[in-house]
Amino acid sequence: MMNKVPQVTIYAKQAGVSIAPHERRSEGRSTEGRIALRFFKLESGSSAIRFVAEPAEAFELHGKMYKVYQNGGKESLNHRFEGRDGEVQTRLTVERWERGGKSGFAFSVQRGEEELNVPVHADRFLHAAEFLRHLSLQQAWVEEAERPQG
Repeated sequence: MMNKVPQVTIYAKQAGVSIAPHERRSEGRSTEGRIALRFFKLESGSSAIRFVAEPAEAFELHGKMYKVYQNGGKESLNHRFEGRDGEVQTRLTVERWERGGKSGFAFSVQRGEEELNVPVHADRFLHAAEFLRHLSLQQAWVEEAERPQG
């Protein structure tokens, strides 16, 4: 039997981003729903950068995307975590850009020296925003240990 996973993937010339449900599992804690934005280059052998958002952050990102859609500019979410080499910061940015008479929208992620940028048309940008809103509600769960029936 096939398992259907809700996912939106946006491809640009050199890179893409996929948005999908995710689960955070950690020792001694309940498994919780998350949303993963996976940025990747289209060239083979390159590594992806994953930005894992809590449901409320995905909802916040949805709001930032509508703000950018209506007013232009750029909005970001930042994550910090302790890596092997000390603190690592990842910045996820959504923006409306204009260059040489052309305009559009983009998702980008930056971690250390690495940056991936995914330009996207307005309709796909809004679809991704709505999908994030949907996942923010769908992934707002925590796994509970089964209680014995009494």
